[in-house]
Amino acid sequence: MAEAKVAEVLLGAILEEAVSKANSFASRQISRIWNFKKELKGLGASLEMVEAFLKDAEEKQTKGEAVKLWLQGLEEVAHEAADVLDEFDYEIRRRELTRRNHQIRRTVLDFLSPNNSIIFRLKMAKKIKDILETLHGLNEKASSYGLQQGATVHVPLVPRILHEGMFSVMDDLTIVGRENDVSKVVDLLVNPKDKQDVSVVPIVGMAGLGKTALAKLVYHDLSVKRHFDVKSWVCVSDDFNVERILGAMFEQLTGDTQTLITVDAMITKLKEKIEQAKGEKDQIKYLLVLDDVWDVKKWEYLKRCLKGISANGGNGVIVTTRKEDVASTVQALSDQRHQPRRLEDEECWSIIKQRALTSSPMSHDLEPIGKEIAKQCRGVPLLAKVIGGTMSKDRSRRAWLEIQKSGVWGSPDSVLEVESVLKLSFDRLPHPSLKKCFAYCAMFPEHYCFVKEELIQLWMAEGFLGSSMAAVDTGDKYLNELLSNSLFQDVEKDKFGNILTLKMHDSLHDLSLSVSKFDTLFLKENSTLASNECSHIRHLNVGCDGESLPEILTAVAPKLYSLFSEINVFKKLSKSFTKSFTRLRVLKFVGAANICELPDSLGELKHLRYLDVSRTSIKALPKSATELYHLQTLRLLGLRRLTFPDGLEKLISLKHLYFDRKELQPVNIGNLTCLQTLPIFFVGSERGRSIKELGSLNELRGKLEIRQLEGARDKQEAKGANLHRKGKLCKVIFAFEGSDCGSGGYNSEEVMEGLQPHSNLQSLTVRGYRGESFPSWMLRPVGDSNTGLFLLDNLMELNFYDCINCESLPPLGQLHNLQYLQLINLKKVKRMGNEFCCNEGVDGKNKVIKVFRALKEFTLSRMASLEEWTAMAVGKTIMFPCLERLKIEDCPLLKSVPLTGQFLHCNKLEVLAITGGCSSLEKLRILFCPKLSKIGDGLSTSTCLKEFNLKSCSNLSSIPNLEGFSSLQYLSVQWCFKLEVLPITGGCSSLEKLHIFKCENLSKIGDGLSTSTCLKELHLEDCPNLSSIPNLEGFSSLQFLSVQSCFKLEVLPITGGCSSLEKLRILFCPKLSKIGDGLFTSTSLKELRLEGCPNLSSIPNLEGFSSLQFLSVQRCFKLEVLPITGGRSSLEKLRIVNCEKLSKIGDGLSTSTCLKDLLLGGCPNLSSIPNLEGFSSLQFLSVQSCFKLEVLPITGGCSSLEKLGIFSCEKLSKIGDGLSTSTCLKELCLKNCPNLSSIPNLEGFSSLQYLLVDGCDKLESFPLKAPLSSLKKLMIRDCPNLKPIPSLDGLSSLTELEFKKVGEEWSRLLPNMLQSNVSLCSLTILNLPDPTWIQDESLDRLDCLRELAIGGFLEELQEFPWPSSIQYLSASLRDLKLIGWEKLKSLPHQLQFFTALEKLVIKGFRGIEAFPEWLGNLSSLKDLRILYCNKLMYLPPVDVMRSLSELRRIEILGCPQLETRCKRKSGTEWSKISHIPYIHVNSGLSTHEISEFSLDVKGDADRAGVRVNCSPFQH
Repeated sequence: MAEAKVAEVLLGAILEEAVSKANSFASRQISRIWNFKKELKGLGASLEMVEAFLKDAEEKQTKGEAVKLWLQGLEEVAHEAADVLDEFDYEIRRRELTRRNHQIRRTVLDFLSPNNSIIFRLKMAKKIKDILETLHGLNEKASSYGLQQGATVHVPLVPRILHEGMFSVMDDLTIVGRENDVSKVVDLLVNPKDKQDVSVVPIVGMAGLGKTALAKLVYHDLSVKRHFDVKSWVCVSDDFNVERILGAMFEQLTGDTQTLITVDAMITKLKEKIEQAKGEKDQIKYLLVLDDVWDVKKWEYLKRCLKGISANGGNGVIVTTRKEDVASTVQALSDQRHQPRRLEDEECWSIIKQRALTSSPMSHDLEPIGKEIAKQCRGVPLLAKVIGGTMSKDRSRRAWLEIQKSGVWGSPDSVLEVESVLKLSFDRLPHPSLKKCFAYCAMFPEHYCFVKEELIQLWMAEGFLGSSMAAVDTGDKYLNELLSNSLFQDVEKDKFGNILTLKMHDSLHDLSLSVSKFDTLFLKENSTLASNECSHIRHLNVGCDGESLPEILTAVAPKLYSLFSEINVFKKLSKSFTKSFTRLRVLKFVGAANICELPDSLGELKHLRYLDVSRTSIKALPKSATELYHLQTLRLLGLRRLTFPDGLEKLISLKHLYFDRKELQPVNIGNLTCLQTLPIFFVGSERGRSIKELGSLNELRGKLEIRQLEGARDKQEAKGANLHRKGKLCKVIFAFEGSDCGSGGYNSEEVMEGLQPHSNLQSLTVRGYRGESFPSWMLRPVGDSNTGLFLLDNLMELNFYDCINCESLPPLGQLHNLQYLQLINLKKVKRMGNEFCCNEGVDGKNKVIKVFRALKEFTLSRMASLEEWTAMAVGKTIMFPCLERLKIEDCPLLKSVPLTGQFLHCNKLEVLAITGGCSSLEKLRILFCPKLSKIGDGLSTSTCLKEFNLKSCSNLSSIPNLEGFSSLQYLSVQWCFKLEVLPITGGCSSLEKLHIFKCENLSKIGDGLSTSTCLKELHLEDCPNLSSIPNLEGFSSLQFLSVQSCFKLEVLPITGGCSSLEKLRILFCPKLSKIGDGLFTSTSLKELRLEGCPNLSSIPNLEGFSSLQFLSVQRCFKLEVLPITGGRSSLEKLRIVNCEKLSKIGDGLSTSTCLKDLLLGGCPNLSSIPNLEGFSSLQFLSVQSCFKLEVLPITGGCSSLEKLGIFSCEKLSKIGDGLSTSTCLKELCLKNCPNLSSIPNLEGFSSLQYLLVDGCDKLESFPLKAPLSSLKKLMIRDCPNLKPIPSLDGLSSLTELEFKKVGEEWSRLLPNMLQSNVSLCSLTILNLPDPTWIQDESLDRLDCLRELAIGGFLEELQEFPWPSSIQYLSASLRDLKLIGWEKLKSLPHQLQFFTALEKLVIKGFRGIEAFPEWLGNLSSLKDLRILYCNKLMYLPPVDVMRSLSELRRIEILGCPQLETRCKRKSGTEWSKISHIPYIHVNSGLSTHEISEFSLDVKGDADRAGVRVNCSPFQH
């Protein structure tokens, strides 16, 4: 029954339109001339007669099939009548155009000749006769079926005007009753229980319960904004396409359209983007919202992709869904979901009142009815919202009772049918065409972002808005009517309140599908439809291809009015497209890149009104397109190669034309006198392209940008544009893009003078104007000059860009409605005084003058000559009473400013003269004003201030008192070196962020800070004179507290109540001795860093800090105990470094089994650490310079350990046997542990990639067993007692190998190891007692070897034992280090053949006196280092040294004789090296550089003192 009623409503709209058209044509003269007046009147009467049967037929069709068939026949004949009348209209337009152009031959010149249209008249007469006969038959059948005629009441096409202000109020209402829901979801996200890389929180519930609205509130919640660094929102609907989800994330995070092909490429790009946002943070966390999910078959695939984007942990996903099985699939834990509660009856009543009553008072008899309706909503906010909108239309008792007693509500015990209740709102829409407009939205996918202009133009093309020039206004009113009924939501507006885009709730989209299913089809991938099921379809959206598509297209073609398609439908038809789709009104191919051409016969689509081929690959419009005389909208955006035929000016019905290239602008566009939308016009000098083409386009509305105005010759030509007559234009942009034709800007001034706009204009932008003064119409009063009104008085926005010759400004202060003003790059303006504020004739002696009375935002930028900006010097003046933001940027000569604002690079500004009256000011930023010494006391009156930012004002010593600034949310003071006091004296109750940085003289922060208990972030950094800060008690919102480099600060006064504190950083505060005991209440703490506080001897107990994830204590020399007493279940990273007196770490550390990263270093008094058992998440463990530590208590369960480093622990004798379970170990470093005699069994450590054993004197065996297939780097140094590791013999994947100062048994391993590890890139063999391996052909297969260090053999040898196989490395070796001894008197002569060498180190050849001349053969040498050759005196001759053309660096160290001879300028060897760019001879080196260049102490700088490397595995 309900479906039948919808059909009757929509059919009624069609009949009404046809009756109106028939009667209209019958009254026109042309119908009399063609002898159609009688037929058209009869057609209108017959249609009206049969329309009278509609209501009774709708009531009776369920009782009989015959009545149902009668209605179907009526619908078909109604459409036929509309089509015939449309053809009649088309012919009228064609003939009018023919007459206008005078292009026909003399034989058919007389338009009124009865002989020139015989065929057309006969054809039309037959069609009208057939329709009349069909209507006669339908009337007879109606009588025989017993149908009764009722009165036909035609509702006016345009609905009544909404109550003023209703829509603007209703559009931005607060969401009711969701505070607790938001809090719960935020907690699930920010404090997840599952500890997964991605924590998923499903929000599940019935339709209309507010799942998406709740997700939006969470998405914008401040806690969520702080916790998640990157956020993305994807509307999924029933297409869970992983590629599309990732693509949407990519587009939102980068702003670029996703064009990558593979998922892997997208993941890589997203990962890079997230890493870029990292900055100084340890890790980045993202939040992804998947809205309206119906199917999760590919959920695991998406999870793997998300893990590939970021595996750091802490990421969040919200999934909104109606389906329980979806929620169960995506959630990790049973309690990790949220189901929003239904609202209370009172909350539903609150929503209804917001919608239904607005500002009007409610009569007493309405409230009980309204509350009962609220109760019937059963807690579903969507129903309350929509029904409230419906109730607003008629606030009578009768209307509200009808809604209350409607059958759609069901009984209290029945299941509430949401769609039925929503349809009640649809049924009560006041006009059939309005209902068709709503139903038409089914053509679009769920969650579609409707562009207002596009939607109204589509409605107009379908005939829903009538055919007058006012159709767009009708569309505006229809849209507002639907909005006021809450049938649309998520409205986006421009700064003037004009609607830009809007969306539809998915339940309302379902309703549009339901009411339009008789004639609308959205073809998706999962659509299953036979061709015989879609013969009635009139609106089709083709969203996918498929085998059945050709059959479906063929079936729907004869009746189709609208076709949207993303694929090339032309190739799917067996016959001509235009022969098939004869009734088409709308053709939309946006973004269909595979469509390359349109059919040549496109012009045969006589009914076509809307054509959009934007962003396709179409290269040309066919010639016949010029015959589309009904076409109203043509969109040609994003078409880089499109060409079109001459004659587009024939499209006489065209109202909306979009293009973005000059080449696409039609010639003689002035003939298109119906044009209402023309966003851009390019001025040309050619015929048909001059600015005069705009003269006849007086219907233009909205925005018009006129480019290349330099193409206009003079004032007269510009005046021909008739802009002063275009009262519907809201926004105009004048753009000059070239130099003037005349001298001194004469041409620009004349042209601008002729471009006077209409006084209704709201926004004006002038760009690139070259005149010296602005046109007179900017100063001109309207009517009587005494009215005080100016021509541009309705202007709300004014922008002047790059007007580089203008020397003065018009009196803009008198524009009463001006809200936004930008003056950018007006290079010659020197002064802004009285003349800028108002006309000189204004008498200010006896009255208060308001200037810039409505201005909210003012920007001054790149005003290179501006020196002076003064307030008015007359009478009582109120300036900028509504100003919210002032931005002054790059005004280097500006010395004074009469009010407040944001300043960048005002290098000469000395005084900011704030005298009061800026009570609306919300943002104040004063940046980079080095001479500023004073801010006016009037600032104290700006108590609405929300943001105050002072930066780089090095001469500012004080600022006005900040008392009572109850709106202030953000306060930042940076680089203000002379500022001594921050005068916060109370009342800053809304302050959320306080940042103080680099204020060297700051000694006090006002005690009023203690009242700012809403504070969430407090940063104090580099304030060396700050000795105290106010008490931080009861700061329950404080989340981030950072105090750095405050050298005099002794106490951090946390006295309790900081329950939300998540991050506490105290860095480099050398006098700090105490942290308030109130810290123990901050159990939400996630990060605690205490670094560089040498006087801190104790810290409060950290018991119960179950959220703590990162704890760092460094350079706290007096700290003796780290009080970890348990409850550290979330701790992931612990770093304790350079705490000299630390002797104990609390046993509570043993409970921190989630620990991933543990670094202990530079704690010489630490003799033991708690047991590390069951630390299954531990990945990184480093212990450095803990001289008293005897045991490393790894007792098992460290199954995730990947990196273990133990350095300089002199007393360490044992590593716990639990290490044997750490079979995932990848890197193991044992260095300078002289008492370590054994290590646990390392069997099964197949993941080991890096092994370093160095300076372990007592270590005799290393129980490492094969296979070691992953080992890449092996370094064994200074372990004289260590026996060879047998499993090393079978290695084949090494890239780096080093043996140094080990027993002679190691030499025997070398031949086999070198033969099997052909990928070796670096090899170091030093101080081996047995050189016999050298004779083996061991090096001939090492084609990848780039670095070789060799030497330090037996002191008795008098020649360097050069391996014969080393000759094979002459082409590949780049870096060679040779270590000699006392008896060597020459370099190995084979060295001369290594011509590819780039770096050569010669060390310890203590018997050599001169280098050979053949050293000059090393032509690629870039770096030469000569170390500890104490007898060396001579380098090769000058010519040899200079022949080393690539040599950029030479280093001479520990060679006393050569150093003397190479003394700069005076040494005998100086001339040999003087040409080398970088020369270092002895004295220029630091200890660090010496150790770097000394091979036999490589990396041993750690031994010199307690130096901790926080990344000890990076070698």
